[in-house]
Amino acid sequence: MTRILVVDDLKDITETMGLLFETLGHETTVAEDGRQAVDKTRAFEPEIVFMDLDMPVLDGYEAAREIRAAALAREIRAAALARQPFLVALTASHGAAVEVATRAVGFDFYLRKPADTNALLALVADLSTRTRPSP
Repeated sequence: MTRILVVDDLKDITETMGLLFETLGHETTVAEDGRQAVDKTRAFEPEIVFMDLDMPVLDGYEAAREIRAAALAREIRAAALARQPFLVALTASHGAAVEVATRAVGFDFYLRKPADTNALLALVADLSTRTRPSP
């Protein structure tokens, strides 16, 4: 079982992805904006976060920055990246500049919407077996 947070301002997406992952036995929660994503990451401690980029309140870029900064501050005395979630940008935005920008703020992966269900499931299966590298 993997702890997964799905973040998107489109309720249909969060409900569908949440149900998909829960049906497969993963513990899942959802957030509707970047601020909720930061708060839920602290409380829920997901292993994987699927996050849209264009959202109200706090966009996905800033949410990723805050998630990474908060995790590093918490883990400074131990392996800094060991308990940080894998961040996956799941967005309709595309292009090389978007991919570079997502990496720059701390996303590990970038997927375009609409994401293929098999690709999502394969990524979750792969990440569920990984541990984060040392910084």
